[in-house]
Amino acid sequence: MTLLLRKTRAQARIDGLDPTLWGEDDYAIVDETKVGRIYRQHIHGALRWVWCLQTDPAPPPNRGVADTLDEAKAAFAKRYEEVRRGK
Repeated sequence: MTLLLRKTRAQARIDGLDPTLWGEDDYAIVDETKVGRIYRQHIHGALRWVWCLQTDPAPPPNRGVADTLDEAKAAFAKRYEEVRRGK
């Protein structure tokens, strides 16, 4: 499994959408198609990284929160692989 982390602004251009709607700390996760997103957001007064699966089906848990981008990428990759294996 090779996942590509691409700025959501760049992915929006590919998808024919307005790239100005997404910030700098917003990433699309692409396998053969777009399968998820990781972005930075204020949660309870602190900046955190939110990851979410955008595949169908994506049974819970299909999103989570991490302190760092690396932790969010690892959590996403782990859950994505579980979903691909049917867990």
